[in-house]
Amino acid sequence: MQYILIFGAKTLENILTTIRIIVISNQKKLLGAILNIFIAIIWIYATVALLHNFTSKPLKIVAFALGCFTGSYLGCLIEEKIALGENMITCITEDDNKLIDGLRALNYQVTTIDGEGINDKKKVLLIMIPRKKKFSLVRLIKLIDSKAMIITEKASYYDNK
Repeated sequence: MQYILIFGAKTLENILTTIRIIVISNQKKLLGAILNIFIAIIWIYATVALLHNFTSKPLKIVAFALGCFTGSYLGCLIEEKIALGENMITCITEDDNKLIDGLRALNYQVTTIDGEGINDKKKVLLIMIPRKKKFSLVRLIKLIDSKAMIITEKASYYDNK
C-alpha cells in the first residue's frame, strides 16, 4: 500500500509541476503560486514516505521514480488538452484573395503583408489565435489552399491600456 501511495503522490506532484510551469509561462503568477503550495505538501509527503526504511524496502525508490515518469508524461498530456496561451499563425500563400476572403468570412482577424518569393509575389498572412484552435485553423487553411506554407509559434501580445 505504501508503494502505491508513494507512486500516486509523485505522479500527482509531477502533473501539478508541469501544469504550474505552463500556467506561469502564460502570466498566471497567482495560480502558479497556489499550485506550488500543493506541490510542496505532496513533495514532503512522498519524500518522507520514501526515506522511511527505504534501505529495507528498495522498491520504494522504484515507485518514486515511476511516479516521476508517469506524472511527467500525464502532465504533458493534460497540458495539451488545456492548451493555454496564444499562437501566431504565419501563412505564406500565392492564392491570396481566396484564402484571405475565406478566413475573414469566418471571422478570423487576418493581417496581410506583401512579400516576394524567388519567382513571384506572395502574401504573408498573420493570424493570432488561441492555442486550442491552432489545429483546426491549420486544417482549414490547407483545405482552402493546399500549397500554403504554415508556420506556428507560441505568442503573446501586450495591451498598453
